[in-house]
Amino acid sequence: MSDKGILDWFGKRKESSVTIGARGHVMVVRDTVAELKNALDCMVKGDAVAAVKCTERLMLCEEEADRIEDKLCAEISRGELSVQERENLIRFVRQTDKVANWAKEGAIYLQLLNETNAKVPVEIWSELAHMTDELIEEIKFLVGAIENMNADPKKVFGEIDSLNDQERIIDGLYFTCIKHAHLSEMDPRGLYLVDELIEAIEMAADSGKSCGDAINIMLISRGV
Repeated sequence: MSDKGILDWFGKRKESSVTIGARGHVMVVRDTVAELKNALDCMVKGDAVAAVKCTERLMLCEEEADRIEDKLCAEISRGELSVQERENLIRFVRQTDKVANWAKEGAIYLQLLNETNAKVPVEIWSELAHMTDELIEEIKFLVGAIENMNADPKKVFGEIDSLNDQERIIDGLYFTCIKHAHLSEMDPRGLYLVDELIEAIEMAADSGKSCGDAINIMLISRGV
């Protein structure tokens, strides 16, 4: 492998029925988050039945992300990268998959809110949908960073800076939503489940930031 190491890995890997590269993985992760956003939009409209269908599609997307994660990590382990490069790249893949895992966690709490007939103010649903919309934007910056890994490392750093800015926006929305939830008249069980849903979205955003940190480490370790 050339001196570019990881950069060449990103540039040469192509999607196939057996191995789907890092970009393919993050796109499925984005689909997982998008289904959570769709479910929350349905809850804003009061359509719990449609929300359940969205969470069911979300579960399928998350399973696909897990499958891709396993194949990517197996391929990386068999590659010609150094031990440190393999560790860095596997860490990146694992962090990316955590975004989908947290989206699934959020979907579970959304389902529980429906099944327990918790009375959640529409304003809270709207704020949750807004948080998830901003999370999708964060993932778009992650996609941009991956797409430029083999072409323009300077653009990668710019995408990561934007990703970090986006994570800070989600942090602000997280605190606002928590405050509004606790100032509402929800019953304790509903409040607990809403808290957990808010936390899941926040943790997904934190995992997205960790992906950016992993890319930074990969580039800096190559002297880019």
